[in-house]
Order: sequence, then structure tokens, then C-alpha cells
Amino acid sequence: MQMLKKLKKYKNSHFPILSVYLADEGKKSPTTRALSSLFRSLIHKNLTAKEQRMFHDDLQKIETYLEDSLDTRGNRSFVFFTAGDGLWEVLSFEFYLPPIFSISGSPFIDPIEETIKEHKKYLVLMVDRQKARLFTVNLGRIEEHKDVFEGEVPQRVKAKKVDYGRDDKIFRHIEEHLHQHLNFIAQAVNDFAKKDGINFIIIGGHEEIIPKMIKHLSPSLKKMVLGKFIAELNIPLNDIFLESKRVASRLTKP
Repeated sequence: MQMLKKLKKYKNSHFPILSVYLADEGKKSPTTRALSSLFRSLIHKNLTAKEQRMFHDDLQKIETYLEDSLDTRGNRSFVFFTAGDGLWEVLSFEFYLPPIFSISGSPFIDPIEETIKEHKKYLVLMVDRQKARLFTVNLGRIEEHKDVFEGEVPQRVKAKKVDYGRDDKIFRHIEEHLHQHLNFIAQAVNDFAKKDGINFIIIGGHEEIIPKMIKHLSPSLKKMVLGKFIAELNIPLNDIFLESKRVASRLTKP
């Protein structure tokens, strides 16, 4: 995560850095009111009167952000790093991070790094006879998204006259179209999977096409397919995303 690399540059800073983690353990999307209340409680529990005066401006800056700018939709944890005019960064995460107050010469990022190790980046492939949808998921969010179109594969070709053996020809015609379609998608998946850090693949779509899609993947990508689910491609992307997360959570449980 680029922001963590940036924060590490503040190691052994000559000015004290305040790191504040806020999250409601029981809520996936906590309210700003709940977080503001938690913030004020943590101040009184963790800071002396002298420290409260020292960090008055920083504390007020966080309080104002909570009241005016915080967007809790899709986020569960929020982390603030502040040191007067020298540092101000706000990070948000879908996963839970316990509330923490820390004052030191470096941003306190250990909980973030430890939790990130548990959230493996994965690729989602949705496929049917018309197209494919690809996206990567990292830290509970969609990073990159791509739709692949190659032309609709016919499901049935109507015979104009009775012709024994014609059904076999029609079937072979359809299968050849499907083969070309899946080959095209497999190449797109191969190019997309070259992105760094993909740990596994989840495939979704119609039940009958999923095993055919897997057969068209390269040997290395086949080994990465760990999860499947049945779904239509024309549903909202967020619904596909949520279903992939349910599958991924089962795969990554210790």
C-alpha cells in the first residue's frame, strides 16, 4: 500500500506524531456520531491534560473531520495520523481495527500491516456466452475492473429442413463458437492476472459454463481457481462483488 510506504518515511520524526484508530466493533458501517463519541472517550482515557493541550489543534482537526467530512459508507475503520502542519493523513478500511491512541516519533501502522497480511488480493472472473467481467479485490475493495466482449455465442440454430446428422453439425458449430469465445476470454484473464499480488481466482456465472471456462485457462491459472459461485452477469457489479467476498471469506478462514 503506497500510503504506508509514505508514512514509514516519518520514522524517528523530530516532532511527536498522534495516531488514532477509530472503529465500532459491532458495526460494519459505524455512524459518525458513534465515532465522535468514541474519539472523545479515548482522549480522556489516553491523554493527560498536558497532552490534550499539546495536541489541541490536532484533536480539533480530527473532531472537525469526523463531523464534516467522514464518509462511513463501506468503511468500518478509520485511522488518523497528525502532527501539526507536518503530517495529516486519513485512511479508511473495510475491515475492523481496534481503537487505539498512540503518541510517538513514528506513525503507528503495525495493526494495519498485520491485518493486511490476512486479506489476500484475488481476481474475480464472471463469464457467460456473451461477455466476461474481470476485477481484482484488494483490502475489501475493487481495484481494477474490465469488461470483455467477443460476440455472442449461439445457443441454438434452427434447422430449415429435416436432415439426419444436422443436429451434430449444429452442436459442433455452437461448441466451436463457444471454444473461440472462451479462448478469447482466457487470454484476457491471462493478461489481467499478470498484475502483481493476485493470490487466487474466483469464477462466477452459469453452472454449465464454469467448468468449460476453467478448462480454457492456462495450467498456472487453473491452479489458482479456488472458488466458484452461480450468478448472472447482468446484475449490478456491487452484487457480484459482495458474493465474491462471501466466497473469499470462506477460502481465507484459518
